[in-house]
Amino acid sequence: MPGRPLTATFVNPGLRGERFWDMVTDTMQAAALNLNISLEVVYAERNPYLLKKLAIQALESPAAPDYLLLVNEEQAASELLTIADSHDTHVVMLLNGLSREEALTHGTPGSLHPSWIGSIIPDNHTAGKRMATQLIKVAREGSPTGQLHGLALIGDTRTPASIARNTGMVVGFSQDQDVQIDRILEARWNTQDAEHLTAQYLKWVSRSSGQNDLIWAANDAMAEGAILALESAGLTPGVDVLVAGLNWSPEGISMVKDQRMLLTDGGHFMAGAWAMVMARDHADIEDWSPRTVNFPMSAITHDNVARYGPLLENPDWEAADFAAFGLQASRDDYEFDPMRVLTQILGHQAPASGLPPSGSRHPEEDCTFQRAHGHPSMRRRKESSQGNIHRHRGRTA
Repeated sequence: MPGRPLTATFVNPGLRGERFWDMVTDTMQAAALNLNISLEVVYAERNPYLLKKLAIQALESPAAPDYLLLVNEEQAASELLTIADSHDTHVVMLLNGLSREEALTHGTPGSLHPSWIGSIIPDNHTAGKRMATQLIKVAREGSPTGQLHGLALIGDTRTPASIARNTGMVVGFSQDQDVQIDRILEARWNTQDAEHLTAQYLKWVSRSSGQNDLIWAANDAMAEGAILALESAGLTPGVDVLVAGLNWSPEGISMVKDQRMLLTDGGHFMAGAWAMVMARDHADIEDWSPRTVNFPMSAITHDNVARYGPLLENPDWEAADFAAFGLQASRDDYEFDPMRVLTQILGHQAPASGLPPSGSRHPEEDCTFQRAHGHPSMRRRKESSQGNIHRHRGRTA
């Protein structure tokens, strides 16, 4: 059972109602409830200055939280580590860690800043690469030889997560010397920009008598914009042009179901839940040490969308036992895996067994991708204190 009640504040860098950031908040809240943590969520509204202000307010509050959860969007969070060192609040960084330049100044968790207990970072590089390699693989089923042409829609070139995803994309496409990515365009994570940029790209392709076989989109919203542009141009997504996205969003799941999109990679939004697990262990385990945890992402494809799609379209994250992902006597580090959460909720295999549950492997290991028209469709625990701190749990859509 979880120990004494804890308090935490998450400075969400996004806007209320943004699909991805809502998913981060929802899983974090479910884990907090599971782990006896009272969670407050405040929104920086994509404003790095507001992010810093909200974090400082939390640190200097008379009711300062035990844990402050930060995302280093646009390198806005690194300087907060120094401020946190003069308070009793512990910091967990998630999703976007420090850039290489910032790491030269601030080090790693616990090395230079005693307040900084950990970072939880998804493997965006492998996700970006996987998306590219699967696009090529399926395209080659219809065109075994010859040149393939494509478009990459990136979110930005500033945040560490985006940079890693973009780099993975470049590495993935470079594995086939006959793949030419004609344009890499920054669509700023949204559907409207992606639709406009893709439409302009398709006009250029038409004027130059070229071809377009692949579209790699750094998130599902941009993939949706690309699909809308393809359909407006009289093309059939999944048949004429293959599209890959990322986020595991309900919209992305729907597009995979109807075979307009090859796959939606993701699971990274569970970093918030993992941050709750880390906070709980830090409070309860005597010999717990600061660390950076990198965790995998996975693809939802035509092959597994029937199994996992309904859960992701209408999730009940409170059905998950996030406490089972805490450190165990049998292992020295975390084994965070979003697919294990899904299989746990579906009642197939407990995540703490150490065995890979069915469906948890990455698609290049056990999935066959096809074009839409061809698809057959015990460490020692600290003694609990008697302190009892109450805080309303933030609830957002």
